[in-house]
Amino acid sequence: MIKRKDKAAFKRDFDFLVKGAKELYDSDRGRSERYAYIAYKIYLSKKLELSKQEKVLICKRCNKILISGKTAVVRLRKKAIIYKCLNCGNVRKLGYDKSIRR
Repeated sequence: MIKRKDKAAFKRDFDFLVKGAKELYDSDRGRSERYAYIAYKIYLSKKLELSKQEKVLICKRCNKILISGKTAVVRLRKKAIIYKCLNCGNVRKLGYDKSIRR
């Protein structure tokens, strides 16, 4: 039985589900969407601490996996990376340092 405060186990589950959702997207979209939905619910309910890059893996509005070129458009602007979900049109912006762009 997993204890409530065992966030490392929930983080492993989150990573496993996101990886599975990415791999299954081309072959089985229904299962891929379900994995992404479950991963997002784990993230919300267990209040996991994710990096900025992990937070944009799943769309907040429609709970679909964001794969650049397939389900999301990724653009670089002056001070932000912009992710746009192709399913619902939701836009997320992440700030970054100019030295990263070079």
